[in-house]
This record gives sequence, structure tokens and C-alpha cells, in this order.
Amino acid sequence: MVWTLLLLFLIVGTVCSWASILYLINCKWCSLFHAEEQPHHTHMGKISRVGGVGIIIGFFISYSLFFVLFDSKDNQSLMHFSIFFGALACFALGLIDDFKSVDSKLKFIFQILIAFFAHQSGFKIDHVILPFVEWDLDLDNFSLILTIIWFVSIMNLINLIDGLDGLAGGIGFMLMILLVILSVEKGIGISTFLSLGMAGAILGFLIHNFPPARVYMGDSGAYTIGFVIAALSLMNYQKGAVIAALLGPMIALALPILDVTFAIFRRGIQGLPLFRPDKAHIHHQLMRLGLSHKNTVLILYAISLVALFGGILIFSNQGRYFPIFLGFAMVIVIFAFRLYGNTASSIKQLFSESINTRSETQNAIKLSKWLIGEVERIRQAEYLWNDYEWLLKKLGYSKVVLSINGEEKIYEYSNQNYDLEDCYLSDRMTLDKLKKDSFIQFWGEKSRFSQRRFDLNCDIAFEAWVLATKRWKELNQDEYEFCGKAVEQKNATIEKARDLYLP
Repeated sequence: MVWTLLLLFLIVGTVCSWASILYLINCKWCSLFHAEEQPHHTHMGKISRVGGVGIIIGFFISYSLFFVLFDSKDNQSLMHFSIFFGALACFALGLIDDFKSVDSKLKFIFQILIAFFAHQSGFKIDHVILPFVEWDLDLDNFSLILTIIWFVSIMNLINLIDGLDGLAGGIGFMLMILLVILSVEKGIGISTFLSLGMAGAILGFLIHNFPPARVYMGDSGAYTIGFVIAALSLMNYQKGAVIAALLGPMIALALPILDVTFAIFRRGIQGLPLFRPDKAHIHHQLMRLGLSHKNTVLILYAISLVALFGGILIFSNQGRYFPIFLGFAMVIVIFAFRLYGNTASSIKQLFSESINTRSETQNAIKLSKWLIGEVERIRQAEYLWNDYEWLLKKLGYSKVVLSINGEEKIYEYSNQNYDLEDCYLSDRMTLDKLKKDSFIQFWGEKSRFSQRRFDLNCDIAFEAWVLATKRWKELNQDEYEFCGKAVEQKNATIEKARDLYLP
């Protein structure tokens, strides 16, 4: 009977999520949820971000079903109620960010408040039992800060790995299955049913999201999944306070944790904003090897399944398989290093070169922000190209070709004698993934750049143009074209700034 009910929760979550998303993507107002084109996205065309709505609906219905099927006395704990309300708060925060980008600092503050609410509701890391020695460590003095770090980290981790169709959803589904196994180990309870309900909600979303994706989960879905993973992990942890209850989900997330750690380290030493998106994640590296979206996701699924198995071993037998945790972690670390092609010497070279050119990187970022700000001041679209030429000169390019719908503009540094054969050449960086005749391509003399420096400058210059034209569209309600003209703005400050602009 119990196993039938567990299967019911999985089916209910799946069907409700799948059906609600199917309905939403066919609604006439679905375009409100379309994802904005971003420089580092891998998807093609405009895709709706209603996946988070389907996930929260599937989770809510399975959550409500628990209250209907079981004695209300089983549902008196504040923890049980706060799981859904915390998830709902995360969903609302993400949904707002999906509609209109919210400042990262403000989002961080709200995430801390949600984590504080969870801590006050009983989700606490206040003591742990270490395996082997059976020490019970009292962490009550650090409980609040540890709990906040746990919730905020998991929420953002799921969001940060959402860069490839099916990736974040698939890993989230595996985590939910792990939580089901961990909760069954301690005795079937509400955490088992809710884990299966969320697993079903994610599975219903994955039907629409697996490559090629028809829908995204958006920040609303990522934050919701992250909160539920963090909360249910702590609910299992409360049953025994064994540290393995936390290490299990952590090792299952080993691959994305390493990926994000490498990304933050890479950006930090290069002088880039720590949470600036780029195309150097593990899934980007695999795709550069020639793998398709689908095969890349399947490979990452396989690695995550190995990590999932490691998480199960850690939790089994009161955490006495802790040494296996180290073994699995080392395997994944070695895989990540091999994939990045990073030897000790190459890491040393990366660190040395990045430290020496940090000021150049930060200057390039400032130039990028300047270009985006200049969009508000121009009345003629061609002036933006003139400003961009100045940026390209400051970044040291020998030649750049910019094509929009087949119309080309060419920047070439006229006061320099060089041979294009002695230049680095970038790939054609597509401006519109549906239009092959809209792209930017860069040339940089090898005597001026290292390959890594050239690639990074190209990334920043490409992003600058994409974000500048995006700002043009926001202000003028029209796609950027070289012959375009800015519309008059109601904002008097912008109009006054345009009067001061000298092309």
C-alpha cells in the first residue's frame, strides 16, 4: 500500500507539471515568459521560461495530496508547512527576476531572508555526528550562519548550472531520487513523499526541456528546486544528524560544484566579475569537442549518476563509507581537470598571465559598460558603430567584421602594417542564432596577444555589442540596424544627454 502511494505521488507530480507546462506554452500570453537572448546561451531562438510555473504547480498538488491522504496530526510541524511556503517565496523571487532582471545584491538579500525563515522554522544545522568516532559536535552557536550558507548555496548552484537544455533539471531529478533513498533509510515519512512529488514535477518539466528544449525552468524553477533540495536534505539530517546526510547530496552535486568553483576561480584571477556568465563551463568544453547538446547532457548525466551512487554509499551504514566519498570526489576532480586540459604547468601559466593582465581585463569591462551607457545618448544607430570602433581600437584589434542581416561594417586599424596570417582569428560569433548572416569576427595580431588574452577580449567585446544593441531595442522598441534612428524618449534626462552627444 505504501509503495503504491509513493508511486502515486510521483505520477501526480509528473502529470500535473507536464500538463500545466503544455497548457502554458500554448497560451497567447506565453510570449511574456520568453527568455531574452544572452551572449553566452547555447539555445536557438526564443524559448519560454514557464517551466518554473509547472514545477511549482506539480509540487504544490503533490504537497496538498499528502494533507488529504494522511491524518492531519501528521502535518502539525512548522517544518512541514514551511517547506512549501519557502519554495513559493523562492519561486516568486525567481519569477520576478525572469520578468525583469533584479539586482544581484537584492536577490542575495532576499535569499538570505528566505533561508532565515527556514532556520526559524526548524531547518537547522545545529549538531553533527561524525562517523567512525561517533562524536556529536554542538554547532548551535554557528547554526544560523551554516543554515543560511546551505540554503543560499544550493539555490544558486542549481541556477548556475542551468546553462544547457536538460542539465539542471536532470541533476535536480537525480538529487530528488537520492533524497527519496535517504529518507527511506530513516523511515518513510513526509520527506519521502515530498521528494517523490518534486521528482515528478521535475520529470514533467524534463519532458519539455530535454534537448531540443521547448521550455526553460527559469530562475523561478531553479530557486524552487534548490530550496526544496536544501530543505529536504535537512529534514533527513534532523532524523539522525549524521554528517553523511549532508555529504550525500553534496557529492551528488560534485560535478556542478567543481564546475562553479573552477568558474569563480577562473574569473577571480582574470579580474572578471565572479558571477559573470561565460563559455568555459564543462558543458561548453564538451561541445567544443564536437558533441551535440543531447550527447553532452547524457555524458554529464552519466557522471552525475556515478556521483549519486557515491552519495548513497556515504549515507549507508551510518556514514562508515566516508572514505569512498574521497575516492569518488577525486575521480570527478581528475575528470574535470582532464576535460579542461589543465596540468600543473598550464594552471601556473593561467594564474601568472591572468594576474599580470587583470588591469587590462578590468579596463575592457569598463569599456563595455561605457558602450552600453552610450546607447542612451545617441540619436542615430550608426553612431553606436562609431563608438564600437573606438572600443575595438582600445582593445587592440587589427580587424573586425560586423554583419547585421548581411550588411557589413569593417573596422581595420589603418596605421599598422600587419599580415592577417600572423593574426589570431576568432570563430564567427553569432548575433542571432536564427540568422547566419548576423555575426562578429575578430582578428588580433599574435605579437600583441596570447591566445587566452585574445579569446577573453573577444568574449568581452562580443558581449558589449550584444548588450548595447539589447539596450537599443529596450529604448527604441525596434531591432538595431545601422540605418536606424532613435525614438524620442519621455525621460527628459536622456533627451538632454542626447543634445550633448558629439558623434
